[in-house]
Amino acid sequence: MCQRVNLPGISIGEAQQPTTLGITIPYATLAASFEPLKIEFIVDDDLGNWKSIYSWIRNITNIENDTEHNIEYQKWHISADLYVLDPVNCNQTNLKVTFKNVIPVNLSGIAFQSDNSDSNIVKATATFKYSYYKLHPDATSNLLDSI
Repeated sequence: MCQRVNLPGISIGEAQQPTTLGITIPYATLAASFEPLKIEFIVDDDLGNWKSIYSWIRNITNIENDTEHNIEYQKWHISADLYVLDPVNCNQTNLKVTFKNVIPVNLSGIAFQSDNSDSNIVKATATFKYSYYKLHPDATSNLLDSI
């Protein structure tokens, strides 16, 4: 049901080392920062995929009271795989990306419309944060074998 997804960027911090020449030398701080993973998806007929992400967010937050809040963070952090398909053969993957310690941080609302006689495709967007991701460029395979 995924319609659009970004391969997030990465950046590192830097420290400046002063010199006697009036210039500075940049040094990496060894801390990486990743952009969020954003996914636009088609909401299925029973809202199952949207409700699944909604429940995930509800279960890791403290919305109503603190007795329902689940503090077992490892239970809610998962790994997620993104498969980039070959544009010619959609059953083949060009790249596999594995995201580690994924949690949802935003889920868009759903706009329902009843004044349009055409069947509208309902879409939503979810944003995820994660620790890091790995690229597996040699993981080209038949997608049906991976599922």
